Amino acid sequence: MNRPSSTITAAALGGGLAAFAFGVFAIFDPSHYELVPAGMEAGSAVLIASVVGYLKKENVLPLRDRDDD
Repeated sequence: MNRPSSTITAAALGGGLAAFAFGVFAIFDPSHYELVPAGMEAGSAVLIASVVGYLKKENVLPLRDRDDD
């Protein structure tokens, strides 16, 4: 299996860190965490992952002709 692209990796890490941040928020300040609407954690993680993936510059390998083989 091929390694995932750098853009996909960055987006996954961004979304994972956003979800982790909500977990830390829930542990250390549960009274304020109760005010967060249901589903906002997932929506925020997806939004952050999308923005990180969009802004990440993709490293594209140069193409070569098949006749060179």
